Amino acid sequence: MSVATGMFLRMGLLVTAGWLLAGCSTISSMNPVNWWHRQEGGKIAEDRPPPPGADQPYPNMATVPAKPTPPNQEELKKLTDSLVADRTNAQHAAQSAPLADPSSPTASPSLFGVGTAPPPPPSGVAAAGSSPPGTGAKGGGGSGTPVASASLPAVTAPATPPSPAPRKAVQSTPLGAPPSAAGQAGPAPATPASSTAAAPSVALGGPLPALPSGPPPRPAAAGAPPAETVRPTPMPAAPARPSATIVFLERASNLTPPAADEVKAFAAKRGTATISIIGYGDSTSNEPDAQSAALNLGLSRAIAILDALKADGVPGTSIRVSAEASGRGAALQLLQ
Repeated sequence: MSVATGMFLRMGLLVTAGWLLAGCSTISSMNPVNWWHRQEGGKIAEDRPPPPGADQPYPNMATVPAKPTPPNQEELKKLTDSLVADRTNAQHAAQSAPLADPSSPTASPSLFGVGTAPPPPPSGVAAAGSSPPGTGAKGGGGSGTPVASASLPAVTAPATPPSPAPRKAVQSTPLGAPPSAAGQAGPAPATPASSTAAAPSVALGGPLPALPSGPPPRPAAAGAPPAETVRPTPMPAAPARPSATIVFLERASNLTPPAADEVKAFAAKRGTATISIIGYGDSTSNEPDAQSAALNLGLSRAIAILDALKADGVPGTSIRVSAEASGRGAALQLLQ
């Protein structure tokens, strides 16, 4: 190789290396997608088409579309009635003629029993339990001659029928001895030795066993009976205390004449007991203001009854007054 040729080769290698380095200077140049678009003429750099409606004015967002026309109620009712009727007819048809279960052998006979039936017997071979040869069985094509098959050899019927079995004369057996006058039958059948050995040897007609001379011995006396459980005496129920309910008019604390008579009659039953008065305020709400007003009303009713009792001769020291927001009227009760 000459010196000039070597110099040309070195220059070619340098140019090729410079070209490769220039091509690999950027990562995008090595992207196969960019390379393909460059080969296709730069389609990726072209301007995209404008979106639809870009050349039209903006819509007026303040406008409201017209109210849709309401459906015709008569037509809607007819459509609903027709759908209900169709569903009722479908249910009635399903009940009168229900669909067969496809998993049942009777409903789908073609899906069951495939390959389970035994193969038919070979032609000319009589099945087990059939008529003997020579009696005109139908297994061999209408004749009594069997036909050989692949599984059973041929059976040839005998040329002459078999001779009948010999018969003997019937001999009579003498009857047994007649029963005796005592009503006993003939000799008893023999019993095995083992059973006779196990059975007690009691002769028929032998002496009876001796009866005991006295009553059987009395069993031993039992111990003393257990002590009875002492049960505590229950406390007597407290007697019911007399009470009365006083009725007031709605939102009123004044005693009406019937209510005043009821208070006077209750004061006559007091004796020396203490009277408890509970006034109720007819409250129907849990609000603080309503509860406060109801307590004031109940207390006013209790004070009205207190004044009536003092007027009837009941001392103030024998009267207890209280009030509750819930409830109607007032209640009187004697305290022990």
